[in-house]
Amino acid sequence: MFSLRAHAANFITLLNALFGFLGCIAMIQDRFDLALIALVAAAIADFLDGFVARILKVESVFGNFMDSMADVISFGLFPSLWWYFTLSESLSVLWASGLASLLFACALLRLVRFSVYESKSIHFEGLPTPAMALFVVLITQTELFDQMAYFTPVWFERAAVVLTLLFSGWMVSKFPAVSLKFKDYTFKKNALRYLVIVSAIVGFILLREELVLVLLPTYAVSSLLIKR
Repeated sequence: MFSLRAHAANFITLLNALFGFLGCIAMIQDRFDLALIALVAAAIADFLDGFVARILKVESVFGNFMDSMADVISFGLFPSLWWYFTLSESLSVLWASGLASLLFACALLRLVRFSVYESKSIHFEGLPTPAMALFVVLITQTELFDQMAYFTPVWFERAAVVLTLLFSGWMVSKFPAVSLKFKDYTFKKNALRYLVIVSAIVGFILLREELVLVLLPTYAVSSLLIKR
């Protein structure tokens, strides 16, 4: 018998995938404003499905696998297409498609590993794909990114390669990354999480669209401080 309670989390996961898919369509139609809204909606759904599954105690292998498959679309394909469309405005189609393809391939490998191998660490092993998607979108919104593309195309190309290698390599590596999932709210156990959150808030207040210039370095340094 069909149980709404048993499939509530899976329905939310499906919404995650659909929002990611619609976001990709929006990009193809050159509606990056709608694509950004779709990404935010997918991220909210990605957070809620796990939360609902834990609250209702309906976590399952099927649900975990479906979650990873949805993330392939929303946080694998979506940011890779975003990266391609942005880079292709300044780089050749060959360069842009190559870098975007590498990003997507590593996101896929990251999600397969995450769904197959269970980690007991309280933080992530490798850069999570939602964080990669966030950084890719935020970086492309900065004035620095636009200025480099226009005034210094050689350095823009180098920066695109470095960023692609950084995110791709971090995703498939075993290098830790800060998880923002709280089990309690004590400062001692969550100092790194609070550091990342505060940097995001301060960065947004002071820099607005340029907040990634604070958030990304803080996230990287915080991840370096994780005890292995």
